[in-house]
Amino acid sequence: MTVQSFKDKVVFITGGTSGLGLATTKLFLASGAYVFCVDLHERSILTTLPSPNLAFLHCDVSDPSACHTAVTACIQRFSRLDILFSCAGILAPLQTVVDLPIADFQNTINTNLCATFYLCKAAIPHMKKQGGGAIVRVASTSGLYADYGFCAYNASKAGVINLTRSIALDHARDGIRANVVCPGSMRTPMVGALGDREPGKEFLERVPAGRMCEPEEVARVVLFLAGEESSYTTGTSELF
Repeated sequence: MTVQSFKDKVVFITGGTSGLGLATTKLFLASGAYVFCVDLHERSILTTLPSPNLAFLHCDVSDPSACHTAVTACIQRFSRLDILFSCAGILAPLQTVVDLPIADFQNTINTNLCATFYLCKAAIPHMKKQGGGAIVRVASTSGLYADYGFCAYNASKAGVINLTRSIALDHARDGIRANVVCPGSMRTPMVGALGDREPGKEFLERVPAGRMCEPEEVARVVLFLAGEESSYTTGTSELF
């Protein structure tokens, strides 16, 4: 797939300092976009990816006021917001419904699902004024079927898929498209942190390709969904 040009487009990315978020940030920068990256953790991305087209802001996306502040900061820095790529996400501890602490469930829902609502609520008015925009959210195959011991993650990603469909319906006439990518097993730090629970040989034997997908493979589809080559595509879920 040839990466299309995003010259002078402004892209707002959450979770952009590692994994899929970082891979997507690199591709957008390489395609000529301005990238406003927010993350809860490090800002070293400014030194590892030195570019006048890149800005960074520390942000907890589970906080609605922080999301609004971050979107406002993006507009102040780059004067517009064309593409929202919401990638930040977390995994709750591996526990059943009975054993999972309520706080862990709520934190997962807030970070994975509610943050999508907060960010879209802040960004969509700006997109409407500009005549349109594109929203891409990271869900998971876990949002389509349940994985054992991940009740909070399963529920949050299922919610992301249907919330994105709702956004696609609500704002199609505003020129705003919304789509989801649903990776299964992807080689990222979050999957690596699973340790013994990381997908093993038996699992990968059931995957047609026989391996985990790489962040760059998903990132290329994110750019496709964000760009004009998919101008009639909205409300879809792309599986990996």
